[in-house]
Amino acid sequence: MKKSNLSCLSIFIIGVFFLISRIPYSFAQEAEVNSPGAIFYQANIYYQEAKYDAAIKGYQRLLDMGLESGNIYYNLGNSYFKEGRFGLAVLNYDKAIGFVPNDSDLKSNYNYVLQELNLEPQHFGGWLERSVFSLFRGMSIDALTILLSLVYVVLIILFTCTLFFNRLKRSVGLVSGILVISFILSAYALKLKIDYLNKTAVVIIKEADARFEPLENATVYFKLSEGSRVEIVDKVDGWYKVRRFDDKLAWVKKDSLSN
Repeated sequence: MKKSNLSCLSIFIIGVFFLISRIPYSFAQEAEVNSPGAIFYQANIYYQEAKYDAAIKGYQRLLDMGLESGNIYYNLGNSYFKEGRFGLAVLNYDKAIGFVPNDSDLKSNYNYVLQELNLEPQHFGGWLERSVFSLFRGMSIDALTILLSLVYVVLIILFTCTLFFNRLKRSVGLVSGILVISFILSAYALKLKIDYLNKTAVVIIKEADARFEPLENATVYFKLSEGSRVEIVDKVDGWYKVRRFDDKLAWVKKDSLSN
C-alpha cells in the first residue's frame, strides 16, 4: 500500500475515533443543559433580561417534569405579573405559599397583585374551616406532614410505655389527649390546604360570566373578576360549576379558569 493511502487511512481512523470519543461528551453536555438546575438557571436569566415569555416556558418545563417548589412557583408568578397576566400570577403565588408560607417577599408580591385587582384573600367554608386554616396558616404542606408523622410516632411510643409501666397511665393520659387533638387539627388543616389547591381555581381572564346553566345563551348570574378564586363543584363539557366564597353557585367556561 502506498504511503499516501496509508496517510489517508490513518487520518480516517483518527477522525472516526475522535467522533466516537466525542459522542459521550455530547450526550453529557446535552444532559447537563437539560438538567433541572440548568433549566432553572436559564429561566432566571431570561427573567433578568425581561424575556418573560421564555422564563415562563422554562419554569413551566420544570413543573411538567414533576418538579415543584416555592421558588419555581414564586418566579413563575413574578413572570406572569410582569406580563400583566395577573390571574395566573395570583394562581402561582398561591401555590408558592403552600411551600413557603412565611416568605416575606412572596407575601408582599401576593398582596400587591391582589391590591392591583381590588381583591382580598378569599376563604371557603364555615367558621371551623376558616379558624383551622388560619391557625395553621404559617405552616407549609410539607411541615404539616412532618408534624403529623412526629405526633403519630410520639403517640405510639406513649401508648407502648403505658403497656409496660402502669404508673405512667395517669400522667400520660393528659399529654396523649393534647396530642390527639393536635393530630386531628393538623390533619384537618392539611386536608384543607390540599383541597384549597386541588379543588379550587383562579379566574385568568379579565372578567368571566357565571351563568345559571352550562350554556352560552344562559342568563348571567354574576361576574367574576380576574384573580378571583372559586371552588370547583362539578364539570360538564367545557364548563365548570363553581362555588364563590359567599356560597353562590354558577357555571363558568372552563378556559376562563386555571388550577
